Amino acid sequence: MYQVEGYAFETKEQEHTAKHEVEIIGYIRKNTRMDDPDIVLALYNKLVLKEIFVTPVGYDFLHRLQEYLYTIPYIRREDILPITVYEPEGMVSKEKRSKEEIKQKKKRQKNKEHVVSKNRRKKNRDYQKLFHISTFFAVVFALGIIGMLVITWLSEDNVTILNYENKVIDKYEIWEKQLDERESQLEERELRLTEQEAE
Repeated sequence: MYQVEGYAFETKEQEHTAKHEVEIIGYIRKNTRMDDPDIVLALYNKLVLKEIFVTPVGYDFLHRLQEYLYTIPYIRREDILPITVYEPEGMVSKEKRSKEEIKQKKKRQKNKEHVVSKNRRKKNRDYQKLFHISTFFAVVFALGIIGMLVITWLSEDNVTILNYENKVIDKYEIWEKQLDERESQLEERELRLTEQEAE
């Protein structure tokens, strides 16, 4: 028996395959942002579609990724492909197994590709819907801003926060002029009265 990652394998070939899968897993963990659910989903589906892993070591890794994806609320379960598990060797004759495997592999590949393309089309429709909604709100906000600018421009006579200081200064100057005029009128009256009294 040959051991790899806690699994016992009967042949040297199986052990070699398992060790190769351990290397692939190490490479993936080192070079992939495993904290980004979208990247993990894309990676997981690609690994399942291409049937990279064929030993329990690889299946275990795929299952951990699958469990992680199930915990992400915005990822739908139908977007997460099921893990394909093959019959253990020795259960069916090699000839029969190889012919059946080829047929089933092609069938599974076709089904998975159909599911993935269907999910992509659905996702694209979802993004298009979000794009249309965000475009609508952007246009509404732009029209609102333009409307406010037009109102500000048309209401020059009204006191707004933009022209508040100028309007107050103008009003003060007008009052000052009126006061000066009244004062000069009062002084003129006073002079007339004093002249009339002097005569």
